[in-house]
Amino acid sequence: MVYTLKLVGIKEVDFSLAIDDNNEECALVMVDNAKYILNYYPNTVISNSLKDFKLGNPMSMDIINKKI
Repeated sequence: MVYTLKLVGIKEVDFSLAIDDNNEECALVMVDNAKYILNYYPNTVISNSLKDFKLGNPMSMDIINKKI
């Protein structure tokens, strides 16, 4: 998903480790400075609230950026 967003020219994409509201580790794809969280919850298309997550370390986008 991150690769596709970058490929079509969306620049404001961040990838971060987080803990969800069930205290489980997850990775979040955030667009436009976390305005949207893409497809985290299976029954939603776009989530738009970080309140259910405790953000951890951001993951580097360098590998994806170099491939594009």
